[in-house]
Amino acid sequence: MISQTSEYALRAVVYLAAQTLNEQTSASQISEATKVPVLYLQKVLRMLSKHHILTAQRGAGGGFQLAKLPSSISVYDVLRATETEIERISSCPLGIKGHTTLCALHKLLDSEIARIQQAFASTSIEDLLTTTNNQPLCRSSMRPQGLTISDFPAENKKE
Repeated sequence: MISQTSEYALRAVVYLAAQTLNEQTSASQISEATKVPVLYLQKVLRMLSKHHILTAQRGAGGGFQLAKLPSSISVYDVLRATETEIERISSCPLGIKGHTTLCALHKLLDSEIARIQQAFASTSIEDLLTTTNNQPLCRSSMRPQGLTISDFPAENKKE
């Protein structure tokens, strides 16, 4: 359901949220920490900057940082910056002309899509950082073994 681009964006945003307030972080630093290929990550970071989730500063000492506090950025905000809108089912996905309203199955599926959308919208990046059950940051094979959200220094978190 979530593309690789969106997963990479979420990794980068969570990583930046754990950094010291007002500290610029280079794409190569983010790439190394999140295990996202740097050239691909640069495209993702530009998308996030374009959607005002990150700010970018060029030149010596430049880099990226969050444009807002982690508590005011939702998972859904990040997904919308990297994906087309999460599609709801408004008409028969099978294209059957006689279906003017959603059948029971498509109504159920649309309802579940709405619940997922709401869960993403109500979960902030800060929520991901403060998860206490020590879940891995991601399950990708590119993830270094043992890297968890709690591995990011708590004392450096933005407030």
